This record gives sequence, C-alpha cells and structure tokens, in this order.
Amino acid sequence: MFSDIKQLLKNPFLIISLLAIATIPALYTAIFLGSMWDPYNQLDEIQISVVNEDEGSELNGQPLNVGERIENELAENNEFDWQFTDQKTATDNLENGTSYAIIHIAGNVSEQATTLLDKDPELISIDVTTNPGFNFVGSMMGTQGGSGVADAIAKTVGETYTATLMDTLAEVAASTGDIETALSDIEEGAGQLRESNEELQTGLDQAAPALGAAGSQLTQGNAEITAGLESLEENLGTLAGEVSDGSAPLDDYSFTEHNAESIISPVEVTESEITNMSNYGQSFAPFIIAVSLFVGAVAFSVIFPINRSSENYRSSLSMSVSKLVIISAQALISTAVVAAVIQFMFDFPIEQPLKFYGIMILWAFASLLLVSLLVSLLGNIGKFIAIVFLIIQLSASAGTFPIETAGAIYQTVHPILPMSYVIAAMRESIFSFEGSLSYGDALIYTIAITAGSIVTLQLINFLKFKFTSFENLIRKLSRIQY
Repeated sequence: MFSDIKQLLKNPFLIISLLAIATIPALYTAIFLGSMWDPYNQLDEIQISVVNEDEGSELNGQPLNVGERIENELAENNEFDWQFTDQKTATDNLENGTSYAIIHIAGNVSEQATTLLDKDPELISIDVTTNPGFNFVGSMMGTQGGSGVADAIAKTVGETYTATLMDTLAEVAASTGDIETALSDIEEGAGQLRESNEELQTGLDQAAPALGAAGSQLTQGNAEITAGLESLEENLGTLAGEVSDGSAPLDDYSFTEHNAESIISPVEVTESEITNMSNYGQSFAPFIIAVSLFVGAVAFSVIFPINRSSENYRSSLSMSVSKLVIISAQALISTAVVAAVIQFMFDFPIEQPLKFYGIMILWAFASLLLVSLLVSLLGNIGKFIAIVFLIIQLSASAGTFPIETAGAIYQTVHPILPMSYVIAAMRESIFSFEGSLSYGDALIYTIAITAGSIVTLQLINFLKFKFTSFENLIRKLSRIQY
C-alpha cells in the first residue's frame, strides 16, 4: 500500500528533489512579496525633477515669487526625492530613467498669479512630463507628484489673495466704524448748536418790539437757521443709521488669519476604514500565496512519477492511497514552509490565523490533487492544461486590481475559478470581514475539488488496472519509460 514511499526511500535524490519542490511556494512568496511589500513607503526614493524658472512679480506693491515659495516647500517635503535642476538635465534624467517626471514651473507663473482678479485672468500653468514607456507605474507616481505641486501652488496663491482680501475687509470694517462715530459726534454737535440757537431765538423774540423792523427780520432769519439745524440733525441721524445698518453685516464676520486659512481649506475629510491594513503587501499576500502553492503543485508533477506503472502496486486502491500519502506530505511541508516565511520574514498580523492556515493547507492539497489528476489522466497534456489553468486564474481571480476593472470575459470566469474563492478567504482571515465570496464558499469549493479529485483519481487507477490499453495510452502521453 505504501509502494511509493518504499520507492522514495530507495532513491534519496528523489526525496531531495521533492523537498526542494516543497520550498518553491515559499521562495515564490518570499521573493515576489518581498519585492512589493511596502512600495508606498518608499516613495522618497522616486526621483522627480523640478525646473523652476519663475521670475517673480508684484501683487499690491508686494513682491510675489510663487516658484521660489514652492521650491522652498518641496525642499522640506520628503514625499518624493525632489531634484531641483535645469531643463536639459531634467530631460536627460527622464529619458534614461533616473527620474520619473519633470515638473516645469514657467518664468511667468507669478505674473499669471497677479491677474486672477483682472478682467481677463490667466490661469496658472505648470507642465508635468513623464515617461510611461520606461515605467508606467513610476510615471503615475510622477503625475501624482505634479498634482501635489499644482495643489501647493493653488494654496500659495490662495493664501496671498485671501490675506490681502482679509486685510482690506478689516480696514473697511474699521473705517466704517470711524465714519459712524464721526457722524454721531457731528449729530451731537448739531443738536447742541440747535439748542443754543433756540435760546438765541427766545432772546430775539423778547427784544423784537424794541428793535422794530430790523428785529423782525433778525428773528425771522434766526428761525430759518433753527429749522435748518433741525433738518441737519435729522438727516445726520438718518445717515448715521444707514451707515450703521450697512456696517452691521461686517460686524457678523471675523477677518483674522485663522479665517483666511479656513477659506483656503474649507473642507476637512475624515477617513475611516473597516479593516486595518499595515501596508500594501499584506493585502497582496493572499494572491501571491495562492499562486505559489499552485505553481508548487505543477512543479511536483514534473518531478514525482505520478504515472508509475500499476505493476508496482497490488491494487488500484493501494495505488491511490500510496500516492495520496505522498501528496498529503507534500501539501503539509509546502504549507509549513510558506507559513514560516510569512511569520518570520514578514510578520504581518492575521486576525484569524486558524482559518488562514486552514484554507492554505486545503488549497495546497486541492492544487496537488487537481494537477495530479490531470497528469494521471492525460500525462504531459495534463501538465499543459494545469499551466493554462494557472494562467487563467492569474488573470481573473482579482488578486491585484478589482475584477470590475477587467474585461467582460474575466468577470464571467471569475466566480468559477477556485483561486478567486481562496484569495477572498485568505483576505477575510487576515482582516476579519466577510466578502461576496465568503470563507464558507471557499471551504466548500476546495473540499469539493479535493473529494472529487480523490474519487476521480481512484477511478483512473481502477481503469489502469482493469484495462492495460488505457494505461499504455497514458504512458505514451507521459513519454515516461518504466
């Protein structure tokens, strides 16, 4: 019943080969995942050339140099590796791949900034040049850097204009208050003058009989002055009220530096996540692990003689059991080595480790059985089919980009592929959530593949024992001589 194990013990080289094959998934995971473990934390290694040719200008009599201010800000910014250089050097670096983008600040940028309140304002323009042919993702990062510079320029210009506007409004508010006070003082003075004139009018009325015609004229003239003063006092009161009403809206507002900053950045975005991810690699790991275990299964089929002659076994059952023991051992060893790499090399947190490693073992076992089944039935053609199946799963299992970004055919086959479920289950185990392809679905699928492969493998072995011609055909397909 353990014919394959006995044969292995007689062939140490085959044992070493199988052990080496068992490390392939771990090597694949370590090398591939290590190369992209945390790329977004390494953006300070991405070089972006900044060519600042801004000549500066004036705004409201004050010097304005947008390019210089941006250059100073970028010098203190570690998001990218900013290199301040001339146009020729920047172009050479972009072409040879030393830098991933050129951000060109033209000589008239500050001049353009001063026209924003003119009748025909000029938009501030900066040029961002990338080289997507050298590295598309790098060029996207460069474009991201350009967008950051554009935002910084917009903020700089906005701060300048807003500060000027705030100062002007504050002066208007202060001036309005002064006018209101002055009008009130004038009104008070006019009232005092009117009262004095009324006293004079009383004296004139008493002296009028003695003064005769001249007294009458004087009395009449003074009465007209009194009426004029009353009208002036009334009008001054009305004007003061109107000034007060006009300045009232300004009293409701504040024109401080804090207000200016709030106008420039009026939106505060609060971001929240329902899962905690430490870095990019943690989310990418399920895809790498699932692929690596299937690659290991294909490699196993190349080394291990799955189609060993039935003459070496007592029955089809003993033939199946013997191979299952080897396959099970290979699955456990492969999974154990991958698990060691995950824990000791990357050490990323897993919310549900039992579920995570459980689906890993099941997938390793299912992959080995599925590939062994294909090879047992079709020999080398089975290996070819296994590789094609791997390629299809690579493209349509949503391991990298969301499946919605792929073409219609990939979206159609996505829910059929076992790797789609395995990747989703591993992600659920790492981050503790339930997606559209649940962990339970993955368990059912992998168990079904495992059970179906075992039953079919036993049927194939039975046919090999029952019909010699069937076994000879498979041996021809395998091109293996025993």
